[in-house]
Amino acid sequence: MSGAFSETILEAFGAAREGLARAEERLVLFPEPAILIAHIRAAEQEALAWLEGESFIPDQLAMNYGYSPRAWRRWPFAFVQAFERVPRWRAIPTSDAVRTWLKADAAPLAGWPSPPPLEIADTRLEGWARQAARLSALPRLIASADLAASFARAAPLPRGSPVIGAMLADRFAIATPKLSGGGIAVMGLHQNRSPWRALITGATDDDLDELSERARDERCRIAWLEGLAVGAATVVRLDQRLRLWLARLDTACASRRKSSHLRPLALLAGAGPSLTVARAAKALGLSRQATTRLIAEACKAHLLREITQGNAFRRYVIAA
Repeated sequence: MSGAFSETILEAFGAAREGLARAEERLVLFPEPAILIAHIRAAEQEALAWLEGESFIPDQLAMNYGYSPRAWRRWPFAFVQAFERVPRWRAIPTSDAVRTWLKADAAPLAGWPSPPPLEIADTRLEGWARQAARLSALPRLIASADLAASFARAAPLPRGSPVIGAMLADRFAIATPKLSGGGIAVMGLHQNRSPWRALITGATDDDLDELSERARDERCRIAWLEGLAVGAATVVRLDQRLRLWLARLDTACASRRKSSHLRPLALLAGAGPSLTVARAAKALGLSRQATTRLIAEACKAHLLREITQGNAFRRYVIAA
């Protein structure tokens, strides 16, 4: 392998592989995996929205689309329709596999019209698939970099090809399905403020315009591999932060009766994306008055915090 790639590529490849292994291990060992997964998915959604060229503010999402756990599915972004679908491929996907993944029927949202299926330019998708099939000899993480870039360039979708290509490649790169919803690499690209979209198209305003096609492809690979490494490191930081929060929860519960609903309330909030009194009361089988008092206790213990600044429909997240 070493003779085919530059030293910079090999270093980025090694860092990405090591980082992903560490993130996968943290997910396996985390005592409340649903909470860690929920926070990974929220970070992925924020990053994927950024890649689509949209600003993302969690509170604004709630104001525009509601406070339910599935409010994000009302976003008019291409990635939303495929985000919760786990692809069935382990090898480089064929055009039929990608088409099935993108065309699957989404679960309906009460009171909201179903989004139209993603339009796919079959000729472009077939051309991309033929090109992608040649990448099978490459190491998986490097092949994923080329898959993402080539899908964006082929543009089989009228909009959203870069973000869908990134999701597809991310799912291909990462062996543990629960770790990725398709946005681990994009989390890293976002944090690095990487000009990845400009790199893959060559539409840059600096010395990258003078690079050869081969040099530009290498920059794309490096940016993607660095994105995987930083995205994986973000998962590790989430693990550390949430473990500290769980320790505070254990301390707070130690002095309460075994029948206390504080722990299930906190874990419900931790599984995201946010908590309202109505949602908590329904989930825990409590009255709204009792739930309001319980949430106040959780806030006093610094387990929850309000993010709606006293508005009529108060919303809470964990104080981690």
